[in-house]
Amino acid sequence: MAFTIGLAAATASPAMAEDEAVKVNVAYDGFTMTTAPMQYALAKGLFKKHGLDVNLVYVEGGSVLTQALVGGSIDIAQNGYTPSIAAAVAGADVVIIGSMANKLPFQLVVDASIQNAEQLRGKSIAISKFGSSTDTAAKFALKSLGLTQNDVNILQLGGEGTRAAAFETKQVQGLMVQYPRTQEMVDEGSKLLVDVTDIVKDYPNTAYVTSKTYLAEHPDVVKRFLMAVGEGLRGFKANPQDAMEVTSSFLKMKEGPAVEQAFRFYSERVYPADLRPSIPGIATVLTELSNTLPAAASIKPESLVDTGALDALEKDGFFETLN
Repeated sequence: MAFTIGLAAATASPAMAEDEAVKVNVAYDGFTMTTAPMQYALAKGLFKKHGLDVNLVYVEGGSVLTQALVGGSIDIAQNGYTPSIAAAVAGADVVIIGSMANKLPFQLVVDASIQNAEQLRGKSIAISKFGSSTDTAAKFALKSLGLTQNDVNILQLGGEGTRAAAFETKQVQGLMVQYPRTQEMVDEGSKLLVDVTDIVKDYPNTAYVTSKTYLAEHPDVVKRFLMAVGEGLRGFKANPQDAMEVTSSFLKMKEGPAVEQAFRFYSERVYPADLRPSIPGIATVLTELSNTLPAAASIKPESLVDTGALDALEKDGFFETLN
C-alpha cells in the first residue's frame, strides 16, 4: 500500500531567494531532545543558509517513518537506529548517513511505591512499540534489574505524551521516558529506577537516514543537510539560552529546571562530538536484533552506513570552521 504523508511547510530565516533553495522532505519520529539540534538549525535559518528549503514533519513510530522513507514520501529521516537497521536487514533501501545520539538516553521511571525489582514484577510498563528504541531500552533496563519482559506487562502505547498520560491515570506503573520529562516526573514524586544511559555505553539511538537511491541522485543535498545539522548542533551546545528557548517551544514546555537539566544531560552525555555513526554500536544493535531477526547476525555494520558526505566535509575542513 502506498504511504503518503502531509508535509507542513517549515519556517526559517531566508538566506537566499526562495526559488534557489532545494526542497527537501525531512521527518523525525519523536518530540525528544535528540530532535532539538535539528529544530535549532531550522529556527536559526541554517538549512536556508546551506541552500535547502526543508519541510520538517513529525511521524510517530520508527517503523512508520521507515515506510515513508522507503516509499519516497520522505527524503531524509531522523529515525531510531533499531527500526532503521531492522528494515535494512529485511532488504529495505535504507542507509545511515549520520548520527545524533550514539547512546540510548532512556530512563525507566516508576510509581513512587516501587523501590526495587521485586516490587516491579507483574507491573505494567509502557513503551512506544515493539521493535522500537523504547522496547530495546526496556529490555536493557529490566536485564539490569535481573528481570525479563516476561516478568512484567509491556504495553505498546505510542509517543511519550501518550505513555505519560497512561502513567498519570494509573493505567501503567512504569514507562520508558527521556529528559526533560524524566526530571518533571521525578520532581513530581515518581522514582527513576534505571537510567539506561548509565548501563549501556555504546548503543546508538538516533540516526540520520536516507535511501541509497536518494543519496546516489542527490549527494549534494545530503551533504548540505549534514552541514546545517552539524552547524545546528555546535550552535545549540554553544548557546544555552537560545537552545533552551528553542527546546521549550519545540517540546511545548515552560522554560525551567527540567529543560535546563535536559540541555546539560544531552550536551554533556548524549550528543556526539561529530555526526559520525558508531560502527561498534551498530554491531551491538545487530547482535541484539539477531535474537528476533536471525539474518542480522550475518550483516556487516559497515554495509549499513555511507559516510561519504561526512568524509567530504571533513576533507574540506568544514567542521573545523565551526569551532
